[in-house]
Parts: sequence; C-alpha cells; structure tokens
Amino acid sequence: MAEENKTRNLLLNILKVAVSLVGVLILVLTQDIDAVRHALVNVNWLPFLVALLLFLSGSLVRAYRWGVLVWALGVQVSWLRLVGLYFIGAFFSLFLPTGVGGDAVKMFELSRDDGKASSAISSVLVDRFLGLFVLFAMALLAVAISYEMVAAEVRILIAVVFAGSLVAVALLLQRTWIESWGRRLGVDRLFGRVKILRELYESLHTYGPAALLRGTAASVVWNLILVVGYYLLGLAVGIDLAIGYYFLFVPIISAALMIPSVGGLGIREGTTVLLFSQVGVPEAQALALAVVYDVVLLTNGLIGGAIYLIQGMRGTRR
Repeated sequence: MAEENKTRNLLLNILKVAVSLVGVLILVLTQDIDAVRHALVNVNWLPFLVALLLFLSGSLVRAYRWGVLVWALGVQVSWLRLVGLYFIGAFFSLFLPTGVGGDAVKMFELSRDDGKASSAISSVLVDRFLGLFVLFAMALLAVAISYEMVAAEVRILIAVVFAGSLVAVALLLQRTWIESWGRRLGVDRLFGRVKILRELYESLHTYGPAALLRGTAASVVWNLILVVGYYLLGLAVGIDLAIGYYFLFVPIISAALMIPSVGGLGIREGTTVLLFSQVGVPEAQALALAVVYDVVLLTNGLIGGAIYLIQGMRGTRR
C-alpha cells in the first residue's frame, strides 16, 4: 500500500509539472514575447507600487478572516502569528502543487501550535471557501449590473459556481442533511472509524453566526483589494479597461488555480490571456498583466520565506 501511494504521488507530481510546463510552452510559442517585454519595460510604476502595497496589506485582512474562524474554535493564537503564516503560505505556494499549496503548510504549522489537526484543516478550508464565495457573489452582482459586458459562457460559469457555493453553504448549515445522506451512503461508519475525519466534521459546525459574519465581511474587504489591485496592475501595463471587467474575470482566474499545476504557473497566465483577450485587450498586454501579478506573488513569497528563515534561525518555529 505504501509503495502504491508513493507511485500515485509521483505520477500526480509529474502531471502537475507537465501541466505547468505545457501551459508556459503554449504561451511562449503563441504570444508575441517582444510585445510582452515592451509592456513590462514600460510599466507605470506608480499604479504598480500602489497595487503592491494593497496586496501586502491584504495579507493582514486575510489573516484576520482566518483568525475569527480559528478563535471561534477556541484555538489560542495571535493575529500576528496568523499574519506570519499567511506570508509563509505565500512562499510555499510559489512552488507547491496548485495555487493553494501554501494552505497545506498553514494547516501543518497551525496544527503544531494547537495540537489539533482538525481545527487547522477546518479553519483553512472555510477561510478559503469564504474568499471564493464572496468573490463569485461580487462577480454575479457585476453580471447583474452589466449583463452585456461578457459572453454568455462566462455569465453561466459565474452563476453555476456561485450556485454550487450556495449548495455547499446549505449542506454545512443543515447538519441533518449531511448525516442523513451519510447514513444512506455508509460514510458515517468511515467517520466513526477515522478520528481526524470525525473531528473535522464536528469543527465545521462549531463556527457561530458572528464568526461567519465577521469572516464574510473580511472577505468583502480582501476581495475589493484583490480586484482593485488587479485593476491597478492593468493600468501599470497600459490596459485601458473598466474595473467592472475585473470583477468578472478575477474570480474565474482564482478558481482556475485549483487545476493541478506548480504554484498555478501556466494556468494563471493562460486564463488571464484567454479572458482579457475576449474583450479587446491585446494578448501581449494581458500576459504582461499576469506577469506583473506574478511579481507581486513573488514579493509576498519572499517576505514569507524571510519570516520562515528568521524563525528557524531564532529557534522560534515549532
């Protein structure tokens, strides 16, 4: 069994590397790299630096959102510790599988603080879910206000993902539904035998309305920062596009990062080009937008790497 798991993990990792390499290769072969380079060389530094500061401050907001969930579970951890873990997660997300690879590191580090893996896993999952839920809710609102902005396929995709999120919320809040279906499918026996699954399930129903409301409010603030930051980065590379389009496209780019890859490389850039080119943005500028966002992610990651290194040198990392 151990050998089978090792083989499966190896094949999965090879697949993730292959997806990123193929994505990057397609962009290199199909895009005007000289035009992309020209857009990057002539970047407008003022909106870029403002966007960078916004994204850095966003980690403070996201740490608070995570905190209200963690604290609702009774975990004793400071906000500053969570801020540090967010930056550390950004560092590991640079090269770990998928755009959420850093979440696994945050789960691991927090579980060593608290001693309970279920609380760490639950809080990180709900934290990530709140972010995407609010992001797609904002996208749906933008579609309702400006119906004609994007193609019907994009509108349908946004509506379907948001509807799926509503179903997930209903399942979380209606505990009896999950338990009823669990008994019918025999999943309850698995939860009874595996302690971590049982603890994770219990923790998902521990969050009170106050914590979820505060977490949702923090998600609204963060996602506004995310969209405005993307808009400023677009201005930095010369994209003249209404901010409403960013409310529609940023959620789809964020959801695409769930596709297996290495740090979202190749997926994020390809999705950005695909979406923005549909509304008249030159592909070179769209790719330049993705690249400058990669620079922002790299900056966040380097800060997290420095924090992780300093903690190790000082012996303060658990």
